[in-house]
Amino acid sequence: MKKPVPLNQAKWIIEPGCVVLVAAGTAEHANLMTFSWQTPIHTADPCLVLLVINRVRYTYELIRQNHELTINVPGESLLKQTHLAGTVTGRGIDKFAHCDLTPTPARIVQPPLVAECAGHLECRIVETHGVQSHDLLICEVVGASAESEFFDGAWIPEKFHTLHYMHGTKYGLLTRRVEV
Repeated sequence: MKKPVPLNQAKWIIEPGCVVLVAAGTAEHANLMTFSWQTPIHTADPCLVLLVINRVRYTYELIRQNHELTINVPGESLLKQTHLAGTVTGRGIDKFAHCDLTPTPARIVQPPLVAECAGHLECRIVETHGVQSHDLLICEVVGASAESEFFDGAWIPEKFHTLHYMHGTKYGLLTRRVEV
């Protein structure tokens, strides 16, 4: 028997999505935050990714300065750092250092990559749409890289466990791939 789900919990029916760390700013002054509200919206050239961000976030202040960001894919070994990055503000602290993560230069955009992450997308914001307290950012991917041991056109979950935000302090792990 199915039971009704309160509408303020309805998004969890279609979650979990892969958790990512978004970095913004410049190599000299960067910040990062945890995102689970993201999805590819166009996979051909150009590849487009949608991010949803609250307008009051410090990371968004930095994104608005140069309209660039990096999307970094952490795995199970970065669970604690990933969760911490989503619970503290980078305003007034070096969040990379606070979370024991390493910024490393991106090839194309100004914001750094997170060195410890297995995959990276370098992005430029091409459109922004306001929805209540949040903005929808349409990001064009201008550079992409992933650890070849873990990625063969898709993540190899038997070797690399992506994080999937469930609620509060709960996360899921993708552990196996199935094929039809």
